[in-house]
This record gives sequence, C-alpha cells and structure tokens, in this order.
Amino acid sequence: MPPAQRELRSAGTIAALTLLSRAMGLLRELAFSRLLGTSGEYSAFRVAFMLPNLARRLFGEGALSAATIPVLTESIEKEGEVAARRFVGSVLSLLLMGLTLAAMAIGLVLWVVQQVTDDPSVPFAILLIPYMPIICTVAVAGGVLNVRGYFAAPAVVPVLLNVFVITATLWGGYGLGLTGTSLLKVVCYGVLLGGFAQLVVMGLALWWVRFFPRVQRPLLCPKVRNVFTLMSPMVLGLSAVQINSAMDYIIAYLFIVQDGEQVGPAVLGYAQYLYQLPLGVFGIAIATAVFPSLSKYAAQQKWDQVVHLVGRGLRAGFIIAIPASVGLWLVAIPLVATLYQGQQFDEQATLRVGGTLQFYVLGLVPYFAQHILVRAFYATHDSRTPARIAGTMVLINLTLNLILVFPLEERGLALSTAVCAAGQVVWLSVLLSSRYRSLSFFSLLTSFLRVVIASALMGGAVLLADYLLPIEPPGVRPILRLVVEVVVGMVVYGVASQWLGLGAWRLIVSRQFDT
Repeated sequence: MPPAQRELRSAGTIAALTLLSRAMGLLRELAFSRLLGTSGEYSAFRVAFMLPNLARRLFGEGALSAATIPVLTESIEKEGEVAARRFVGSVLSLLLMGLTLAAMAIGLVLWVVQQVTDDPSVPFAILLIPYMPIICTVAVAGGVLNVRGYFAAPAVVPVLLNVFVITATLWGGYGLGLTGTSLLKVVCYGVLLGGFAQLVVMGLALWWVRFFPRVQRPLLCPKVRNVFTLMSPMVLGLSAVQINSAMDYIIAYLFIVQDGEQVGPAVLGYAQYLYQLPLGVFGIAIATAVFPSLSKYAAQQKWDQVVHLVGRGLRAGFIIAIPASVGLWLVAIPLVATLYQGQQFDEQATLRVGGTLQFYVLGLVPYFAQHILVRAFYATHDSRTPARIAGTMVLINLTLNLILVFPLEERGLALSTAVCAAGQVVWLSVLLSSRYRSLSFFSLLTSFLRVVIASALMGGAVLLADYLLPIEPPGVRPILRLVVEVVVGMVVYGVASQWLGLGAWRLIVSRQFDT
C-alpha cells in the first residue's frame, strides 16, 4: 500500500475511536439538557469552560501541536530517536511550566474580579483554570504519538473526560439532588479529575511505545525555539474557527437574554456539539492522519506527493461534509427535539437550538477544508500566511457578530462564523494554488459536483419522506420521523454515490479515502 494511502487509511481508525468519544459526548449533552436546559447558570458554565477549551485548541491540539509535528518529524529523520525524545521533553516541560504560571496569573485576576462582581461565570472559571495546563500537555503528547504512528491513545483519551463529567453530572443531579450552581460545581470537579486521568494515560502510552520524553538542559535548544517561532502565528491560522466560536460565546453572554436569563451560550453549546459531530469524527481525523505525511514529504521536498495528499484529503472531506450539511439542515429541529427535549429543556429551547444548528451547518464544508489547507502551509513551515488570513477573518467575524446578533440572536452568530470560515478557505485555496502549480482546484470540481448531485438527491428524498409521513399527535416525540428520514437519506445517498462513481460506501466500510 502506498504511504499516502496508508496514512489516509489511518484516518478511519481515528474516526472510529473518535466516534466512541463523540457518543460519550452525546450522553454528556443529554445529561446537561435534562438537568440544566438553557439556564443562565449553564450559560455561565459554558463561558467559563471556554478558557481552558480555547487554550487546548490554541496551544494543544492546535498551534503548538501543529508546530511540533514538522520539527519532530525532521528530528527523527535526521538525528534519531534519542535526540527527538529530548526535543519532546523540552517542549512539554516549557509548555507545562508556562501554562501553569499563566493559569496562576489568570486565577489571581479572576479572584480579584470576583471581589467586585457577582457574575456567575467567574467562580466556575476559577475552578476550571487548573484544567488548562493539563489538557494542553495531553494534546501535545497526542501529536507526538501521531508522529510515531500511534493514533489510538490520543483518540481515546477524550472518552475519559466524558466518563468523569457524565458521572459527576448524574451523581450530582440524581444522586445528590443538586441543581443549578451547586450541580455545576460538581461538574467542574469531574472535569479536573478527568483531566488528570487523561494525563496519566498519555504518559503511559508514551512509555509503552518507548518514546517517553527526556528533559535536556538547557530547555530552549534551537529546535525548541523553532517550534515556538512557528507557533506564534499558528495561534490565529489554525484556530480561527475556535477563536470565532469563543467570540460567539462572549457576545451571546452579553447581548442575548430570554426571560431575564442569559441563555445564548447554552443554546450555542448544544448547537455546536451537533454540527461538530461529523467534523470531529471525520474532518479532524482526516487532517490529523495526513499531517505527518505532509510534513515528511515537505521535508523531503516531494511536492507532487504533498499536492496529491492535499487533493485526496479534500475529496474525502467532500464525500462526508456535503451530505452531512444537507442532512443536518433538513432534520435539525426533529434531531434537537429527539435528543435534548425533556425536563429542563422545553420546546422553545428546541426551536432556538435547531435554528442555530441550521446556520452553523452552512459552514461545515469550509470547516472540513480549512483543516487540510492550513496544514498544507504548516508542513512547509509557513505559518505566517494562514495567520494573516485568519487575523483578517477574525476581525470580520467580530464585526458581523455585532451586526447580526440583534436581529438574529444566536442564529446570527452562527451565520457569521460560517461565512468567515468560507472566506478563509477561498483565500487559502487561491494562495495554495499559486504556490503549487500542480494543485488545481478545478480538478477537484468534478468530485465536488458529483457529491453535490448525490446530496441533492438525498435531500429531495428526505423532504419527500417528511411530506409523506403522518404528523405526530401532540406530545409524541418525533423520533420515528427522524429515524425514517435518516435511513431514507443514507440509502439514497449511498445509491446515488455508487451511480455517480463516488464510492462512498467503500470509503466508510473499508476506510480507504481513495475516491
């Protein structure tokens, strides 16, 4: 099997393991929706959790991990494993020390803020600050294991966090009878315990593959300086969507109020989880699997292989992202009602979350493509170009947020994020085509159009099924309608893709992204 195909095939392994994590994440969201709904306390928790989660995206599985992988790959190729282990030890040591100091400083600032304000998000943020250095270290260690060809442990450790959070939520809500702020404090402790469990598992995984980091002195060797030099602009380039999402939470917390409660972040959180499900299971899995090979081919100056791998990754993304966008848009309301509605989550919350989900999925295809395109630049140690583009899009997103939040509320924030993701992908594509003349995005147009046709046929079948199905009596959950529409959509898309030569079923079953 050719190396490129072998690396893309490993994306199927990542996707399968990530699917397990996402299933646990769904159980977590179900527990939150039943016990907390879209309450102001839960919105405050979402805003507080945004800080360690954003740090994980930026410094863990985002910028630092992306900066480490090319340098680590080159170090293994040229200097051997002992030198590479010392390099990894230096990066992880500096990361842990730096983020621990940052967490202490942020915690002190939050304590001062707590003395002058009664905002409910501040106590949650103070409790969750220690999670920031832990999860970032776990994420970078996962990137190291990916370079070594081990994808299982990094894809599985999120399951641990979900297990601890679900246990804490159910124990606090049903076992202790807690509600609101008291329940969410128990959830915060569950997050911290889950983080420590993840750190232990990643350490054991590095030891098991005989690549446990070795700390060298001085820590700041030339290779480490190279990583942090690359990382600085990557913070924007790789994490623009996450930065935009964080701005969505803040603006929603400030400007969206329902019945006297700040419900915006809670609504965004439920909607984001559902649109990120295909992105997390497949999109990031494909990008994670191809990035080590992209870095290796770039280091060997095999530009044709780089171009080939980028094209394969984008084609695989089309096959999943386009029908997922159409399907999620069509079944958004019944999906939210089936999953979330009940107890503290009422019909009005269903309509708000479902409408927000429909606007988020408009950007699902760009979200998929962005992860591939940005890594194509990073593989050649060019982190400044994506950073300039992302910085511009972040400013545009902030402007659109402030314009759209008032007429459309959460839907306006979701629409702004989707539009900016699309703009970033178009810009990246133009520059990448000019850099690699053999990379013609017109050559991808045929694959794109065939997937669009198959997805359109799928969408028409879902609409027809929805029209023919009887209306449920009042009080009956729409689960039967949802199941029928999903099954009809999958069957029609599978048949259409086979007829159009896409090989979608072969992609899913054999996990070979060879469209």
